[in-house]
Amino acid sequence: MAWLRFICVLFALIGVSVRVTATCDARRGKTTCVTEDLLEMLMRINSNRGRDWDKQIRPAFFSTLSKNVVLSNSNKVLIFEGVKVNRGGGYDPSTGIFTAKRDGLYNFSCVIYGDNGKVVGYQLNKNDSLYVKGYSNNGPQEESSISVLVELKKGDRVYIKHRHSGQTEAVIGNDHSSFAGYFLQD
Repeated sequence: MAWLRFICVLFALIGVSVRVTATCDARRGKTTCVTEDLLEMLMRINSNRGRDWDKQIRPAFFSTLSKNVVLSNSNKVLIFEGVKVNRGGGYDPSTGIFTAKRDGLYNFSCVIYGDNGKVVGYQLNKNDSLYVKGYSNNGPQEESSISVLVELKKGDRVYIKHRHSGQTEAVIGNDHSSFAGYFLQD
């Protein structure tokens, strides 16, 4: 039972609440009872996870542009299809949109590399509204980045879009341009 107490103290220190009762018959052997009690405790912990699974997932994603993208006379969403991380599945690489699966404070960042040193006007949107603007520099081999904190409710959407609707601009892919976000706290 000393090992069982040690495990309970360890779980208490990391914030896992477990009620432990010995259900094993000690006549079968001390090692067997401890093992059975530990297995029962771990199964109870795993069964409790399912109830609050959404609250345990800390959404995070990181995606890059694999190919160059020409933004011609449009306000189109930039689709960063080169997904490297998508914990929680909130980022959709077919649309370029992150959808919050839980309420909280999030951090988002974006790096845009304009083709041949030309400017690119872009913006980060929360749902269908402008949240912050970005503008790539026009020098050779220069890029622009933005980083923001955003309060989101479950179902809110965040994405990067072109904001110069009357101009044709190009963004370098080849994993030079990226979009990322992660959950900070409730």
